[in-house]
Amino acid sequence: MQGYTRGNNPVLADALLAIARPDSFRSMLVELLASRDRLADIAERSLWHPNGFAKIVLLSHSSYKLRLHVWENAASESTVVEGHVHNHGWDFSTILLAGGYRHQEFRPAADGDKFFAYKYRSDVEPGAYSLVPAGNQILRCVFDAYLSQGSRFTISSEVLHRVVPDARQPTVSLVLQGPPQPSSDDVFAPREVSETDVAEAAALPEDFLRHQLSAILPYLGANRSAP
Repeated sequence: MQGYTRGNNPVLADALLAIARPDSFRSMLVELLASRDRLADIAERSLWHPNGFAKIVLLSHSSYKLRLHVWENAASESTVVEGHVHNHGWDFSTILLAGGYRHQEFRPAADGDKFFAYKYRSDVEPGAYSLVPAGNQILRCVFDAYLSQGSRFTISSEVLHRVVPDARQPTVSLVLQGPPQPSSDDVFAPREVSETDVAEAAALPEDFLRHQLSAILPYLGANRSAP
């Protein structure tokens, strides 16, 4: 990504805002929906994330990825998947196109909540992963806010965070992922993760992908102002 260096978050944020302009982003989705081959390519690299959302990879390059994250509304609040606390091997910028969620950030602390620590490892097969136990860790929540449609933020690879989706409505975010960084991928779970919990992430069927992309178009009406 031109002009980007580690931690240079304004470059990521500005690039995402340019992509997310309603008219241009709508045109991109319409073009993708019109091409069966491109939809098949997107479906091949997209999956159902273990944290409870559809991860749709629209564009993939060695220095960036453009992704849609889609949480479908749950039948009740008790069925909401509260994702594990984690960081990433890259910085990213995101904007909420529809719906909302709670975004929480954590730091290691002497007092707080106990979590089971794991190292995230991508396995050889696409979509497969494993969590290697790494003891326990006390974490304290240092940021907790409900973010609604139009909200945006950018965070670095070291930040530990978690998303708690809103059970009352479907939520869609657009994410621009920066180039890989030398950060370890850490995962912190409130309950111990068993081997049966770690499995190959499910691929997204092409029909499901087409439905999700089509459902986003009404949020990108030509008369809406840029985010």
